[in-house]
Amino acid sequence: MIILLASIAVGILVAWLLFGTFFGDFAGFLECARYWFTPDIISLFRGEWSEDWWASAKLSLYMALCAGSGISAYFALHKIFG
Repeated sequence: MIILLASIAVGILVAWLLFGTFFGDFAGFLECARYWFTPDIISLFRGEWSEDWWASAKLSLYMALCAGSGISAYFALHKIFG
């Protein structure tokens, strides 16, 4: 149980450290989230497809790095202490 909590803490720490690098501030995060939930066809008709693609890629990479670091920490800690 402690290994799981430590790996969640690692994921949260990585998310906190990378947040400013990816988004700058909370408004940048909200803009990426708006594009992420907007269907691509709507962004295409609005003429915002490239902005949508970039914002979606940033948010997806950010989430993958945060989740991946937590999962990697879990398996590493489980191998060391398990």
